[in-house]
Formats: sequence, C-alpha cells, structure tokens
Amino acid sequence: MHEYSVAEELVRAVLAQLAERGLAGEKVEEVHLRKGELRLLSDEALKQAYEILTLSTPLEGSKLVLEEVKALVSCQSCGYRGPVGYCDDPSFHFLAPILECPRCGGLVELIHGRELELVQLVLSAPEEVGK
Repeated sequence: MHEYSVAEELVRAVLAQLAERGLAGEKVEEVHLRKGELRLLSDEALKQAYEILTLSTPLEGSKLVLEEVKALVSCQSCGYRGPVGYCDDPSFHFLAPILECPRCGGLVELIHGRELELVQLVLSAPEEVGK
C-alpha cells in the first residue's frame, strides 16, 4: 500500500516541522496537503493511513485536508497551455495515462498535476487564561 508510506512520511514531516518551530506539544487540528490529479494515490486510503499513523501523537484527531491540483500542460507543437487531454484506452487504467494536447494531439509537457505538497497546518487556539 503506497498510501501508507506516503502518510508515514507526511506524519514524520509534520512532527519535524512542529519540533523545529518549538510547537511539539501543540495540538494540530488540520493538515492541508496539495495533491495533483495525476498523483496515483487513493484519497480514502491516504486518509485512513494518516488516521492510524497519528494515534498517540500531537496529530491524533486532526483532519487531513486534500486540495486537488488540476493537471496543466503545455504543447510544444501548437503552443496550447491548459487542461490536460487523456488517451482513454481501457488498457491504460492500470498504468499512468498518456497525456496529449487536446488541440492538436501532440506531446505535452506537464506543468502541474503531480504535486504532493504540505501547504498548511492549523493548530488549536491556545486556551485563554482565566476562563
């Protein structure tokens, strides 16, 4: 399960960031991750692995928020720059899709769509003294 190893690395990275900033004991409410639409990861499996791996850590109970990044391509043949076109052949469903220019069918360069980036941590507000 590739998602488990990705979630494991994410948890390590978040805990390291918290420690580096002197926030190791703080409660994390949300972890925001940008994931490209061509990144071959199951959102559900990634969230389940994250939930398991955060048990007994400052991340326990936090929500993993996935923000999808749409694929963006550039065609060297006709100059097109925009959303991706897919070759929709059933034999490709277990392999990475072949991308093509939706305008001319030419080969394209992928600009966005394979990202996997930690972009934001939301921490609990500190409890007010005297309340």
